[in-house]
Amino acid sequence: MADENAVCSGYEKMPVSRLEPGEMGVLLARAGAGKTACLTHLALGYLLDKEPVLHVCVDVVPDKVKLWYHRLLKDIFSNQPECKVTELQHAIEPLRFIMSFLNRTFSPEKLEISIDSLKQQAKFVPALIILDGLDFGRAHALFEKIGGIARRHSASVWVSARSHRHIPDVNERGIPYPIDAMDDLFSSVFILQPENDGIRLKALKEKGNYNPAEDCEFLLDPNTFLLLKKSHLAERGDQ
Repeated sequence: MADENAVCSGYEKMPVSRLEPGEMGVLLARAGAGKTACLTHLALGYLLDKEPVLHVCVDVVPDKVKLWYHRLLKDIFSNQPECKVTELQHAIEPLRFIMSFLNRTFSPEKLEISIDSLKQQAKFVPALIILDGLDFGRAHALFEKIGGIARRHSASVWVSARSHRHIPDVNERGIPYPIDAMDDLFSSVFILQPENDGIRLKALKEKGNYNPAEDCEFLLDPNTFLLLKKSHLAERGDQ
């Protein structure tokens, strides 16, 4: 335990305020901008705090998701011996369950059945649910149901959403498509924006507040998606 704590001592979590149980957050970006890497980074923050995570992906096999975690752990703890990183990986595996829905078979009903089965058969109760790859074209009703699942199971939920260059729609609260018609369902909305010096992570809505402080923006390394620069949000102590 002491060795594990020493390895984790220098780890910086994603600079995103922690959601309450039952709340949903969404990470918005264009294809290839790093949504999956950032969601995996968020999940690692829970796992390293010894809190269970259910990672649900659509049309991606579980082995690929495991590789994302392994690569991120190696990047985060690159200054540690490989054996220590391997030990840490083994320590978090019992706290992580990866679930894949292939060939567009995902539905909220199937998700809730799976959560109930994990609770009953494996005593696995997720504190965080990651949903990566969902189709936001199916709109409001889908995420109303997912929000209901989050509340019934007292879990926080983070989802990814793909933005599109050719659809510039933005609502009066500054939330772009495809979240513009359903931003009321999400407590937090963050956007990833590729720039010359890195990937900018910006809060559009945080903990229910639209347009938080202007300096709530962070620069991520474009290769590892680890934090390069931080503002006061990462120093508030509520992440």
